[in-house]
Amino acid sequence: MLFDRKRHELLTTTSWNKIIVQKAITSIIDDVEQSLLPNACWPTHPLDAESYSRIGPKWSAYAGAAGTIHALQILKYYGYKTNDLSHLLATVHSSFLKSPDVSVEPGLQIGEIGILMPLILAEPDNQYVLEHLLKCMEETIDLPLYEITSGQSGMMHVALALYRKTGNICWKNMFVKGARSLMDNWQQDTETGEWLWQSQVFGLKRHYYGACHGITGNANILLQGADLLSDSCIEAIIERTIATLNISAKRENGLINWTLCTKPNIDKLLVQWCHGAAGIVTAMARTPKNNSPHSKLLDNLLEKTGELVWQAGPLVKGANICHGTSGNGYAFLYLYKRWGDLIWLERARKFAIHAIEQCQKDRLRYGQGRHTLWTGDAGLAIYLHHCLHPNEAAIPGLDLF
Repeated sequence: MLFDRKRHELLTTTSWNKIIVQKAITSIIDDVEQSLLPNACWPTHPLDAESYSRIGPKWSAYAGAAGTIHALQILKYYGYKTNDLSHLLATVHSSFLKSPDVSVEPGLQIGEIGILMPLILAEPDNQYVLEHLLKCMEETIDLPLYEITSGQSGMMHVALALYRKTGNICWKNMFVKGARSLMDNWQQDTETGEWLWQSQVFGLKRHYYGACHGITGNANILLQGADLLSDSCIEAIIERTIATLNISAKRENGLINWTLCTKPNIDKLLVQWCHGAAGIVTAMARTPKNNSPHSKLLDNLLEKTGELVWQAGPLVKGANICHGTSGNGYAFLYLYKRWGDLIWLERARKFAIHAIEQCQKDRLRYGQGRHTLWTGDAGLAIYLHHCLHPNEAAIPGLDLF
């Protein structure tokens, strides 16, 4: 089997309904706003408390206040009636420095960059924030990480987004520095022919494949900034990544998935955004299309991988983006944007209805909402909006700021 059946559940029989989806988005926004605590954070959900060794408020972009506030920024931009809580981000940042979620670090998902990004979006002329954000970005360059959570590629998503928004050359320079670090540390396995980064995220040395810590996540941001890199560099990125995916793919009955990582080999086959098929689809579906053999091979890999995500079904872990039903649903939205085939949009919308039901059940089970961007309801609300408006689909906090 290319996936663990115990990690998935049967898809709901409830049909797609715009009114249900719109009400769910409004309900999530209302719950987030009503649950805000006086100290500029939200009650920690029991499932998020399990993921952290330190007990206390959560501040980061991944599962803390910064990500929730950023989600509200995005929803407000999309036209939803919601309070702008950006004024709380300075407090969130100082609270993080005093009592960090994990440790004080510069990175995107669990570090300062993920807090400072929504702050600079709200206060673009704040020179102190700009300089501090640049300092944090610079600190990621030489880290032996090469991934999104804490490393260069997460920083590069922010740098590229700010360059696109402002045209300020400082952000372009940071993106190019990150790209140089990635390219200089990309190594080929002489035995398998695979091109991989050795990431030491969380202290472990591993060669990952997925969207969060691996080759596809890095290729994604490099290719998004293709206009800032040389043509030969772009060709190398595409060729190395697609060749590596083709070599390492696990195939069965016309479906494809990848193990978590190699060196040391871990045979776990996940179907999530962070690890496995769903994230590999979202990371690679934006790769430029042409008539080359590599492009045709990628389309074949994406189709079979997307089909695996569908056959595996929604995730037992809940409605969230990182390792839940919304993240897997984004794989379908990205394939719809790539090919325009309505079957992928229909599948994304079926996952959306299922995710709404998961969210509602979990509220009853735990007696509270899960007020986070990557692991909870705030991210779900944005996914639901994208199912209503699929041409806008982009994973928040990464491909969308």
